[in-house]
Amino acid sequence: MLRIYRLFNGIQWPPAKKNGLFVLGDPHARSEKHHEKNEVLVRSEDEAVRLLREGFSIRVETETRPSLVRRNLFIDGVRLT
Repeated sequence: MLRIYRLFNGIQWPPAKKNGLFVLGDPHARSEKHHEKNEVLVRSEDEAVRLLREGFSIRVETETRPSLVRRNLFIDGVRLT
């Protein structure tokens, strides 16, 4: 079971990883949080969960390409956003 996922159109989308790391977006970067220079990379899922609870976005897989999202996120089956 996925700890972190996005539920969209009835599908659970897992986090996208970059070189084995979770990719998050800092809310302080505002409209530029999706830029590579503002990526926050973390090794552990626990650290990703902590940052998500602080308002960070996370890059997840989609039908076409990974996308940085903040809505419809679940942690351990419980809705976060």
